[in-house]
Amino acid sequence: MSTMHFHNSRSAPINKRRADTLEAFEALILAEGFSRLNVSKIAARLKCSKRTLYELAPSKKMLVLKALDNFFSRIRQEADHLTDNTLDPERQVYEYLEVGARAAERLSQAVVADIHEWEPARTLWREHISLRIDGMCRIIDNGVKAGVFREVLPAFVAEIVFASINRLREPDFSDSTGLTISEAFHELYEMLLHSLMPRSERLERETFNLSRSARRHIYPRADSRLPR
Repeated sequence: MSTMHFHNSRSAPINKRRADTLEAFEALILAEGFSRLNVSKIAARLKCSKRTLYELAPSKKMLVLKALDNFFSRIRQEADHLTDNTLDPERQVYEYLEVGARAAERLSQAVVADIHEWEPARTLWREHISLRIDGMCRIIDNGVKAGVFREVLPAFVAEIVFASINRLREPDFSDSTGLTISEAFHELYEMLLHSLMPRSERLERETFNLSRSARRHIYPRADSRLPR
């Protein structure tokens, strides 16, 4: 699979004005989409010249792809950085998914629709998700080898997780479940960890949760002191 990147443009020196312009353009399209924008409208919204935009990319289409590529690449880089500095596989899973969950909060329905309708952007997103799935596979595989997770097929689990995350982003999900994106992510994370834990540890956690529930019933004020 060939991955679309813009290494040449990234390696070239870029001054602060151009960097700020690209960052502002990224924020604009993530919030409002890009299909209805042309170069003149973009320049007006960002309060810059069209020349400045053409210094960043030779066309609007290439500028959109560059901004999206930057956005997706930062997600992967941040996730890799956090997991590389965390030894606990459980924490690695959380950090890896949480980076994506935070980033997803910036994606408006407008930009999601525009990406879906335009093949080059859709390809870029698919390749990003594929790389994210590969990263999750490695984390789960390492957790299995370390004896922290039970024997599972890492590729299957990773595919299911990211398919679920895509569902969380759909506009009717919150209406049908009553959960916010943050709450839904937490529930997905708990379900994932529960499915990965060896049976003995799952029973231990269930016993602990039952103990907390009973204690809350008997000592309703004491629950706030229990570890979370």
